[in-house]
Amino acid sequence: MAKSEKSYHLIYFFLHPFFTLIYYLKNFRKPHAKNMMWLFTIFYAATFAIGVESENSDINRYVDEVEYLSKIGIDFQGALQYFYSSGEIDISRTILAVLVSLFTSNGYHLIIVFGIIYGYFFSRNMWYILDRLEGKIKFFTRLLLFCLFLTVPIWFLNGFRFWTATHMFIFGLLPFLLEGKKKSLIWCFITPFMMHFGFLFALLPLSLYLLLGNKLKYYFIFFILSLFISNINISQFNNILKKYAPEIITERTESYRSEDKVEEYRNKEGSGSNTVWYARYYSKVYGWVTTAFLVALFLSYRKKLMFFDKGYLRLLSFIFLFFGFANLLSTIPSGGRFLNLAYLLSISALVLIMQNFPPRKNLIKLSKLATPFLIFFIIVALRLSWYSLSWMTIIGNPITSIFTFGENTALNDIIKGL
Repeated sequence: MAKSEKSYHLIYFFLHPFFTLIYYLKNFRKPHAKNMMWLFTIFYAATFAIGVESENSDINRYVDEVEYLSKIGIDFQGALQYFYSSGEIDISRTILAVLVSLFTSNGYHLIIVFGIIYGYFFSRNMWYILDRLEGKIKFFTRLLLFCLFLTVPIWFLNGFRFWTATHMFIFGLLPFLLEGKKKSLIWCFITPFMMHFGFLFALLPLSLYLLLGNKLKYYFIFFILSLFISNINISQFNNILKKYAPEIITERTESYRSEDKVEEYRNKEGSGSNTVWYARYYSKVYGWVTTAFLVALFLSYRKKLMFFDKGYLRLLSFIFLFFGFANLLSTIPSGGRFLNLAYLLSISALVLIMQNFPPRKNLIKLSKLATPFLIFFIIVALRLSWYSLSWMTIIGNPITSIFTFGENTALNDIIKGL
């Protein structure tokens, strides 16, 4: 790398973050690329816009919460009482809200803090995969990399708790699966208590995998069977949870497990929603393509993985096991979010195998068939960014963003207003 580039990459970023990010995404092997992604996520948070469609979202509530906490003032004892009454098990979001409220009543500063945390885990996970790519990047690999970045993208900051938990979980999981680093699993086990209690469910397949080890064929069978199970029995599920889970978990998950709510959710899924067709189907199409590739990977590489590459064997074994659990959880409210974690793991494996392994004819044929569907997913996933992306994110810089801080308008609202 040229000396001048080492000296001036931060200047480039402060002049125009968006174009600097594009450059480093294209040249992802450059030393500063990973941190440019992190910095841009923070900048995106600083130019964050709460669009009309997001007025009832979690992020809007978090922003208002800072103003409320700042007005009432709160001490340590009050913070503990406030956390207990919040209905949350995980602690980080409440702690961050209280700390920010000590310095400002503007909740948009909290979004910047979210961006710092989310951006760190996001950038590290993306480059964990990018750093392991060998040779010249193939066209289909580039397409898959788009999908990888868009599976749980930076604008999912809108749901800070769950999606940060997703990247934190992956951050601890990938080094264990690909390199055998057991110490990294500490990130997985603290995720439910730091970021989102729902990841207690993610610990179930992880614990089962740690107990049973690599059972690729059996996990694959479980994965295939899970595709044909339309609903789990919510009554039995609730009975098991009440019998074995701590009282605090059963109390604070009751709204998700309500039989009336589950039935309403399933009826809504079966009849379709009022959202536009592409918003309904882009994730389903992505799931179908991902599933097809997982089956093809198993049929193509299972013998090689069994005898030569323990890292990829662990990775695919866990993917089949976790994906099966995610399919089951997707039949209850909010459980479908775990499919994104399954997709993130699956696309990570697919990127590495399609780029680094000798190509197989069936995978090449499937790649050609899948290309238009993946492009469809990419277009719609990018479209969703408009709900929180502002013009300042695209054309501005850290200096100009100061003048519009907290008052940015979402691209979607601007376009609709034309």
